[in-house]
Amino acid sequence: MVVVVLTVLLTALLGIMATQAEFEDGVAVDNELDDALEVLDERFGDPRAVLQIVVQAPEGRDVRSADALMVTERITDRIEDDPDLADTLLDRGAQPAIVGFLDAASAAAERQDLEADGLDDAEVRDLQEQGAGQLPDEVGALLDQLLATGEPPRAGLVLVSQDTEGLDQEEILDRQRDLVAAVADVEVPEGLEVAPLSLELLLEDSDVGPEIGQLFGTALVIILAVLALVYWMRPVDEGRGRILRRTLADVGVTLVTILFAIVWMQGLGVLLGPGYAGLIGAFDSQTQVVPILVVALGVDFAIHLLARYRTEVGATAAPGRSYLRAVATVGVALLLDTVATAIGFLTNLVSPVDFLATLGVLAATGIAAAFVLTMTFLPAARVLLDRRAVRRERLPTRALQGADRSTLPRLVGRLAWLAERAPVPVLAVAGALTLLGAYGFTQLDSEFELTDFVPRDEPQLATFELLEEEFDGGFAESTQVLLTGDLATPDAHDAVLDSLEEVSDVEAVASLDGEADAVSLASVLGEASEDEVLAGRLEELGLQPDLTVTDDAEVEELYELLLDEVDSAEEVLAHQDGDWLGRVELRTDADQQEALGLQRAVLEAFEPARDVGVSVVPTSQEIVQASVSDAIEDAQLRSMAVALGAVMLLLAGVFGVRRRQPAVGVLTVLPVGFVLALMFGLMAVTGIPLNPVTATLAALSIGIGVPFTIHVSTRFLQERDTPSAGDGSALRRALSHTGGAVLGSALTTAIGFGVLTTSTLLPFRQLGFVIVYAIVLSAVAATVVLPCLLALWDRSTRRRA
Repeated sequence: MVVVVLTVLLTALLGIMATQAEFEDGVAVDNELDDALEVLDERFGDPRAVLQIVVQAPEGRDVRSADALMVTERITDRIEDDPDLADTLLDRGAQPAIVGFLDAASAAAERQDLEADGLDDAEVRDLQEQGAGQLPDEVGALLDQLLATGEPPRAGLVLVSQDTEGLDQEEILDRQRDLVAAVADVEVPEGLEVAPLSLELLLEDSDVGPEIGQLFGTALVIILAVLALVYWMRPVDEGRGRILRRTLADVGVTLVTILFAIVWMQGLGVLLGPGYAGLIGAFDSQTQVVPILVVALGVDFAIHLLARYRTEVGATAAPGRSYLRAVATVGVALLLDTVATAIGFLTNLVSPVDFLATLGVLAATGIAAAFVLTMTFLPAARVLLDRRAVRRERLPTRALQGADRSTLPRLVGRLAWLAERAPVPVLAVAGALTLLGAYGFTQLDSEFELTDFVPRDEPQLATFELLEEEFDGGFAESTQVLLTGDLATPDAHDAVLDSLEEVSDVEAVASLDGEADAVSLASVLGEASEDEVLAGRLEELGLQPDLTVTDDAEVEELYELLLDEVDSAEEVLAHQDGDWLGRVELRTDADQQEALGLQRAVLEAFEPARDVGVSVVPTSQEIVQASVSDAIEDAQLRSMAVALGAVMLLLAGVFGVRRRQPAVGVLTVLPVGFVLALMFGLMAVTGIPLNPVTATLAALSIGIGVPFTIHVSTRFLQERDTPSAGDGSALRRALSHTGGAVLGSALTTAIGFGVLTTSTLLPFRQLGFVIVYAIVLSAVAATVVLPCLLALWDRSTRRRA
C-alpha cells in the first residue's frame, strides 16, 4: 500500500510539472545555414507578407481568358475598395502591391476603353500580347513567370503584398486572414477556381495536437481491448465472471502504469528542459511521438512481468513470494531491456538535429519510468488485489497454472520445430532477406518538408502542391546570401558585383532581362542612380557608371549615404557593432532535392567575393530542410552503429558475468540487424522516406526488437539449465513460456498503433507503418531467427563439452 500511495503522490507532483511544458514549432539543425537564416531574419527581415492567389481554369483550357481577366480585376477592386485592406498594402512607389498574370491585358484594355465583360478569350490574349510589348523587358518577364508552365497555361498567379512593419506574428496572421476572407467574397465565373495561399497561415493554423490526441486515444483503446484478450485465461473450475474480473483488473493496472509513465516522462522532461536544468530543448511536434513509444514498451514490460507472476502465484498461492520470484527472474531481463533501449535512444545525443537529441532523452526517460513503475507500482497493486482474493478464497489458481498452456503459447512453442530441424535453411533465408533490406537502404530517400505536419485534408495544402507542380514552388521561394567580413572596401564592393554577374548563370536562379532576379547591392545602386542629385553625391564618393568604385573610393560613406537616402538599401546593407553585413535575395526554383546543389552553385558563383575575404553563406528554408534531411540520414547511420555496438557489448558483458556465456549476448543482438535491414527495405518499397519522425527508426528497432530477444535468450538459458531439458525441449519450453508473451505484446501494440496509418498527418501515418514493421519483424526475429542461432550455438557448445 505504501508503494501505491507514494507512486500516486509522486505522479501528482510530476503531473503539475508537466503542465509547465514549453512547446516550440519547427525543426532546428545546429549548423551555419540555420544560424545565417536567423541573422538574416533578425537584421533584414522583410516587412511584408505575400498572399499568392491561384486562378485555375479547367483541365486543358487556357487561363488567359475573359472570365479570368474579370476575376483578377474583381480581386483587385475588392481589396483596393476596402479602406481597411487598402491601408495594409505595401507602398513601394513604382512597385505595385497587387501584381497579376493578366496585368498587361488589363492595362491595354484600359488604354483602349474596353470592358473585360465585353471581351472574348482571343481578344484577351491579343491584349495581353500588346500590353506586354509596351512593358520593360524585366516586367514582361515577371508577368510570364506568373503563368503556369504548361501549354496552354491552365493557371495564373495574383500576388498581394501587405506591409507588416512593426507587427507581431499574430497581427500579421490577422491581416492575412482578412485578405483571404476578402478573396473568398469575390464572385468567380463558372469553370474557374480561385484559391488563395498564405504560407504563414498554412503553417500556423495546422494545429496537429487534437489529431495526435485523438489517434493516441484510439490506439490506446484498441491496445487495451487486445490486451484483454492476451490477459484472458481459460477457466478451469472457476467461473467466467471471476476470470473476467481478473482480466479487467490486469488491463486496468497496466493502463494506469502506462499513463503514470507518460506523466513522469512529461514532468521530468520539463525539469530537464528550458527554465530548469536546460539540458534538453522544448517539446515540439516531433517529440509527441514519445508517448507512443512509452506505451509500446510499457505494454511489453507489463505482459512479461504479469505472465511470470501468474505462473508463480498459480503454483504457490502466495502473492508476495510470487512477486519476488517474478522480479528475480523476469526483472533482470526487463532491466536489460530498459538499459538497451535507453542506449538506443541516447545515441541521438550526438545528432546535429536538436529535436532528435531532445527526443532521445525524453524517450529514455519515459522508458526508465515505465520500468520503475512496472517493477514497483504494477506488482504492488496486483499483490494487494491477490491478497484480498486469497483471504476470500477467490484466487483462480488452477486457471493461473494453465496460463502457459493457452492457445497462443502453444502455437509459439511449435515454432521451435524450425530451430530443431532446419536452423541452417532458416538462417540462410534470413540472411538473404537482410541483404535485400540493406540494398533497400541505398534506395531510401531522406526528406523533410515544412508542410509535413499539415493535415492532408487542409485545403491550402492542395494549393501549395499546385504551386509546387505548376509554378516551380511559386513566388514565395527565394535563396538569400549572407555576406559578412570587411565589406566596405573597394575590392570587396567590386568583387560582390562580379559575383552577382556570375550568379545569373546559375541554372536554378531566375533571371530578368539576362540578369539574376535579385534584390542586391546592384539593384539598390541602380535605383539610386535614377536620382540625378543622389547619383552626383555617389559619384563624388567614388561610384562609377558601371556601379563599381574607384580604388580610393570612400565605400563606407557611400553605403551610409545609401542607407540614409534609399529605403530599399535597408534590405541589402546593415551596420552592426562596427561591422557591415550584406544580403542578396535571389528568386530560385530548386526543390529540396536540388537545394544543396543550388547552395553549392551559388557559393561557387560568389568565388570573387570569397577571394577578397568576404564570408559567403547561401541559405533558405529549402536549403536548411535539405541539410536537416542529410543530417538525419547521417545521424541514423551513426546512431544505429553506435547503439548496436553498445547494446552488444552490454549484453555480452551481462551474459558473460551472470551465465559465463558472452556469445549468447552477441547472438541476442544479431537478429536486430535482420529487423533493421528489412525495415529499411520495406520503407523503400512502400515509399516511406527518412524524416524527422521516422528518424527514430534505429532506436525504435532496438527498443522493440532487443527486449523480445532478451526474454527469449534469458528463458532459454534458464530452461537449458534444467536437468530434464535437452536441446530441443529447452527451446520449445522457452518459446512456450516466453514466446506467448512476446507474440501477445507484438499483436497488442501492432494492432493498436496500426491506427496511426489512418492519420491525415503524413509523418505519423508513415510512423504507423514503421511501428507495425518493427513490431512484426521483431516478433519474427525473436521467435524464428534467434531460436535457430541459439540451437546451433547449443549444439556447438555441447559437442565441445
